[in-house]
Amino acid sequence: MREVAALAQVSIKTVSRVVNGESGVSPRLARQVTAAAERLNYRHNLTASSLRRSDGRSATIGVVLEDVANPFSSALHRAIEDVAVTRGVLVLAGSSDENGERERLLVSAFASRRVDGLIILPSSQDHSYLLAERKAGTAIV
Repeated sequence: MREVAALAQVSIKTVSRVVNGESGVSPRLARQVTAAAERLNYRHNLTASSLRRSDGRSATIGVVLEDVANPFSSALHRAIEDVAVTRGVLVLAGSSDENGERERLLVSAFASRRVDGLIILPSSQDHSYLLAERKAGTAIV
């Protein structure tokens, strides 16, 4: 961001506002920042910005399906993604292969990435491992 700000001759806060789609930046300055970002091949670091967000949201959800190649799972994944993209949310998905241990591993991997929610097509009867995520405030379907 520093390099983009220097090239665009604006403050880092102005670059942040443009990158995050916030208001308060004139169209002319937004064009300057966008041009500088493109020239420098700047990529917004969503992980870093989620650390600074006061709401703690990551704008991601984790989806655990039986098999993403299965037509039903694939159609479900697509429907979830279609809704999520309209809300600026990224969908991370994995296949449990109808294996309870694999399901737990996927949920753990998504939780460690601080997803805002989980959608799980369950493979096992025991979902007690989800209690910690529920206590942490993770939405679960």
